[in-house]
Amino acid sequence: MPRFLFGARAFAVAALLATPASARAADLAVEVRALRSDQGNIRVGLFASPETFATDAGKIAEIAIVPRGGVARGAFADIAPGTYAIAAYHDENANRIFDRGLFGGPLEGYGFSNDAPAFLGAPTFARAAFTVPANGAAVVLRMVYW
Repeated sequence: MPRFLFGARAFAVAALLATPASARAADLAVEVRALRSDQGNIRVGLFASPETFATDAGKIAEIAIVPRGGVARGAFADIAPGTYAIAAYHDENANRIFDRGLFGGPLEGYGFSNDAPAFLGAPTFARAAFTVPANGAAVVLRMVYW
């Protein structure tokens, strides 16, 4: 192998190893438990800001995962290390809308990271927040039904 190619490869490897962890991205695995049916899908939103937590405009990413046997598993890919929170709902009729009743109560299941409890609205970002390190993370949450 020519010496200059070896040197270029060594430089590339050294540059990769010197890249700060904050610049690398990892996967965030999500598991949703306590589903009352395997109908529809689970819509999972990922949020990075307290100001826009649990709002459609505040989602930095969203996945839809299919439930099987009362559990749904999926993952967000290439998530930068940082602090995040998840809001999810069980879209049983697959209409991409979190259905509510006449007085605003949820007709479909919902859940938040850390199983943060909701009372007359979503919990705070701080209650649902978790950290994703450079090597990735896994979050488990339970669906709540009225």
